[in-house]
Amino acid sequence: MSKVKQSLFLTITLAISGCDFSDRFHEQSKTSPIPAEVLNHQVLKPDHHPLFNKVNLFLEDQEKMVNFERSHHKKNDYLKIIEGQVRAMLKYQNSHGRIIDPVENVEKYYSTPCYAHSVAVLASSGYVTDKALIESGMKALDVALSDMKEATAPGNHGDFFTWPALLAYEQFLSVAAQDRIDSWKSHIEAIQPDKLYMAFGKLEGNWGLVNTAGEFLRARNGFTSMDYVDRMLEGQNLNFTVLGMYNEYGNPLPYDLFPRHYLSGMLQMGYAGKQTDGLKDILWKGAWTSLFIQSPFGELPTGYRSSHHIWNEAEQCVVFEIYASAYAKSGRKKEAGAFKRAAMLSLKSIHQWVREDGSGYIVKNRYPIEKKHGYEKYSVHTCYNMLATSMLAQAWQYADDAIEEFPSPADIGGFVIPILKPFHKIFANANGTYLEYDTKGDKKYNPTGLIRAHIKGSNPQLGPSNGLASYFSGEGINIATGPSWQSSDGSWISLAGLLSPEPTVEVLEENPNAVKFRVTFNLDDIDGISDHIIIIETYLIADGTITVTNEFKGIKGKKRINWPMLVFDGKETVKVNLADSNVSLNLEGKEVNFEILKPQNVKLERSGKSFNYVNGIAEVIYAEFSGNKITYSLK
Repeated sequence: MSKVKQSLFLTITLAISGCDFSDRFHEQSKTSPIPAEVLNHQVLKPDHHPLFNKVNLFLEDQEKMVNFERSHHKKNDYLKIIEGQVRAMLKYQNSHGRIIDPVENVEKYYSTPCYAHSVAVLASSGYVTDKALIESGMKALDVALSDMKEATAPGNHGDFFTWPALLAYEQFLSVAAQDRIDSWKSHIEAIQPDKLYMAFGKLEGNWGLVNTAGEFLRARNGFTSMDYVDRMLEGQNLNFTVLGMYNEYGNPLPYDLFPRHYLSGMLQMGYAGKQTDGLKDILWKGAWTSLFIQSPFGELPTGYRSSHHIWNEAEQCVVFEIYASAYAKSGRKKEAGAFKRAAMLSLKSIHQWVREDGSGYIVKNRYPIEKKHGYEKYSVHTCYNMLATSMLAQAWQYADDAIEEFPSPADIGGFVIPILKPFHKIFANANGTYLEYDTKGDKKYNPTGLIRAHIKGSNPQLGPSNGLASYFSGEGINIATGPSWQSSDGSWISLAGLLSPEPTVEVLEENPNAVKFRVTFNLDDIDGISDHIIIIETYLIADGTITVTNEFKGIKGKKRINWPMLVFDGKETVKVNLADSNVSLNLEGKEVNFEILKPQNVKLERSGKSFNYVNGIAEVIYAEFSGNKITYSLK
């Protein structure tokens, strides 16, 4: 049935049942996180979203996709992961209710209130009736609220306490004794935000938005007014891009979605203050942008700090479930199904990183937690696992099993999306094979060039899933899939390590079966030989294969194409099979092949040099040649 017919059918049905469609629509649009102007149209208009045409084409292609396999996940699958996690964390709880990290041997950050929230959802849902476990959650809330009242949150992270603590409070209301509830109320009422929050009143960075969301929950429960919330939201507009993405120092993609998941939750839970209309527009735009840049394996894109943590995918679950439910309530089944599918892809990704004890590998490698491999300085086993489960608890709360999965943009592809300013990234996807390209690497977390290749049917970490840069791999190390060339002193210069000007990006082809784009770098006097260098990289994704053609102009020395191979993930050694111009990697039955196609007789060589990086250990393999053009593939 066409969308026009669906709309007509709904109108007739409501009329027959005695309902006024216009009244019902306007009432729905008031409470929906989707802008009313969007709900009033069957297709997006240019002024609705910068990606309006891609969204419209996706919805047309969605109906044409064949052999689509639904995940069959249900909302209680969120609770299953949460239960496994909290039972693993229970053994780290001390007699006061605090969660003590087994590696750091102290309570870290906001582990305890997130634990309380995670247990509270298990209790209120009826999924768990274990009185001892439920009591452990209430005890965690007792001590967390005491810390909030006294402004003594561990690590001065009080900004992050209020949201999970108030969510825990709301969920525990149905199961806690009244005297305990009264005690909680007195603590919540006694909170002094200017003392509890390190970022009180600050508009820079995500901390201010996190404490704003917490104050919204305090106001929602009658403990304060909305004045602080409205004031803080009013000053945030400059931190959002036209695509609805949140930006802070370093352009970190995990912290694009991080504040948006709080703000989207506020809308879903009824925020109707002065900034409602503006928030709806920004967050709805951001939700669609996130939908399009999600990996087919459910992963959030990599980009600067905190990438590859499992809470990246958990925050996707929150936002995608919110918009799945909102579209479903508006009668838009296909849009709802796309967001539901994206949430389930995220959940599937999280399933891959569950440890034997039920807790998670907080970063996408399988090293023992004591090694802290790929961790940020602030990454902590207890805290980041409980942050993830608190997010999954929110996703469960917003999820609706009645929503049927339909293909998402990650499944179908057919697009190239350059997001150059400020995030300096290109995303491309054809039929579920996907890449991420950094046009101006930060040289700390990400090099310039191809940093992620997720091949349909393979293991996403083999692609590889991240480039090599100094933070994890050592000072001066910058390696992406891409070119390098020899300088006058015999050393090698790589595109990955250059602080080059922004390249020219051209989108050449976009359809579900094939996408193609070109990146051109103009470089001046960088190798001591050439006055002016042009490097052209042309990417084609088709038939489950990424094919790359590199052209070089003005380079007189030898050239190489480099590929950083994952060789160890912390638990398993990757099987490497090298044969002349082809190398294949196999990890737990999944394979990726890298091959030099042209010119012929160019052989790949293992460098023998290994580097730590976020997903494990990588070794660089390269092909050396003297011509001005080379073509290679990943499949």
